Amino acid sequence: MKSKVVLLLFYIIFIFNSNLFSSDNNNTLKVGLLAPLSGPYSQIGNSLLYSLQLALEEIDDENVIIVPRDSGFNNEEMVINAINELRLNGIKIIIGPTTYKEFDLAKKYSDLIFISPSNISPEFSKNIISIGISLESQLIALSNFIKKQKKKKTIIMYPENNYAEMVEKKLESLNLKNVKKFKYSSNPEILTGEIET
Repeated sequence: MKSKVVLLLFYIIFIFNSNLFSSDNNNTLKVGLLAPLSGPYSQIGNSLLYSLQLALEEIDDENVIIVPRDSGFNNEEMVINAINELRLNGIKIIIGPTTYKEFDLAKKYSDLIFISPSNISPEFSKNIISIGISLESQLIALSNFIKKQKKKKTIIMYPENNYAEMVEKKLESLNLKNVKKFKYSSNPEILTGEIET
C-alpha cells in the first residue's frame, strides 16, 4: 500500500513537471521532502525517504532529485527552517508535511506546492494536496461491505488514543445499523480483559 502511495506522489509530481518547475538550465526537477528524520517518529520519516528513493529507482529518471530535510516532531521552528532552506534551493514542490497539524504553517508559503501523505484530513486546500487514505473512506468501504454481506452482528473496535474522538464522530456520521462500537485500551493487560468481556 505504501509503495502505491509513493508512486502516486511521483505521478503527481510528473504532472507538474511539464517544464513548469524544472530548472531552465538542465531540466532537473528538485523535489523537497519534509519528514521527521529525527526524534520519536524518525522511523516513519526514514521509511518515507527510502520509499521515495525506491520509487526513483523504479521510475528511472535522472532528472528528478529528492532533497530531504528534517522537520522533527511537533517542532514548528524546525519545520519553518526546513521549508525556508528548501525554498532557498529553488524547490517549488515539497512532499510533506507528514501531519495535518503542520498544514497551517505550509499554507503560509503560497509560492510552494505541498503534497502531504497525511491521512487525517485528506483535502485540496490552497497549496496543499493531502493524498493519504482517510479514515472516512475506509469506514465507508467497511459500511458498504457490512451492507453487501448483510451482516447482522458486527463489532467495530478502535483504540483509546488521541484519535478516538475523531473515529467516533466518523462512525456516528455513517449511521450504521446493527453495529456495536468498542473502544479498547492499548495496555495489553487491560486489553485482554476487555476482549474477554
